[in-house]
Amino acid sequence: MNRRLIFWANGAAALLALLASIGAASLAGRRTSRPAAASVVTAPKAPAPPPPTSVVDAGGFRVEMRPFRRIASGSTVADRLLIDLSEPDRIIALTEFGSLHSPVRHLFVGRSLIRDLDDTESLLAVKADLLLVNNYGDRARVARLRESGIAVFDLGEMRGLATLVSNIRDVAALLGDPVRGAAYERALVQRLTKVAAPLGTTPRRRAIYASIYGDRIYGGTVGTNYHDILTFGGVEDIAAPRFANWPQYGAEDLLTINPELFVTKPGMRRLLCAQPGLDSLKACRAGINAFIELPGALLDDPGPTILEAAEAIFTAAYPASTAK
Repeated sequence: MNRRLIFWANGAAALLALLASIGAASLAGRRTSRPAAASVVTAPKAPAPPPPTSVVDAGGFRVEMRPFRRIASGSTVADRLLIDLSEPDRIIALTEFGSLHSPVRHLFVGRSLIRDLDDTESLLAVKADLLLVNNYGDRARVARLRESGIAVFDLGEMRGLATLVSNIRDVAALLGDPVRGAAYERALVQRLTKVAAPLGTTPRRRAIYASIYGDRIYGGTVGTNYHDILTFGGVEDIAAPRFANWPQYGAEDLLTINPELFVTKPGMRRLLCAQPGLDSLKACRAGINAFIELPGALLDDPGPTILEAAEAIFTAAYPASTAK
């Protein structure tokens, strides 16, 4: 596994029910001597559950709760969640990659930046009391950081909304504010489900995500953030019935799927259509309007940026609906 802070080419209507307390009412009985006005008695609300005393990370490590005041991020997902959920003065370091590519990179200004999780000395130098990472597998380095007093919390795999929801809840718990985390989660899901609402019953365009890495074509479908951004962006992920996760496509696969729309990265239309046999694809024959090319940092991010990516896809795929 490459542990450098880079993005790797990682469904859809995952709506989340949130529990709410409801009060019950009862009417007081009438006296037999004369009528009496009914009185309404509302049962008291159940008390809020006590905050957790510890949170278990994706690797099974239990982090004991304490008022973390120096929090560092080792992944772009953690970058965004800290920016959105934490008080600014508690964040002491974010990723260098995020400072260059995040949609909210202007909020990185003035902060220490982490270039490489393998640089243990630099991590120790920022004197964090909590470090958030995603799926970081170097146990020896993690052990050394923990021995130094840093609570390292692994948020686990990054697969889009399915894992993002648990990441939000964990980060909010570690920050000591699960109520804020629940409101943030609810708002994010609501906004995602509204992106393509202007379409109503209009048929969705049939699309796939694909991009070339080296001399190979890779996709992203069910089980990844790519499936989420396609679906919430209002297009049908037609690779989903046959593929999952991050498939490698051959020319025959793409000719069989034959999407009318490709979601991909800048310059990929030319490269994809130049592959042997792919010039006969429906999208390649249709030209530039059959390709949505968006920055890799927008498409690849499995964190809250899936909202901005879905909005960008919807705008490009349905310009008439966006103009209304």
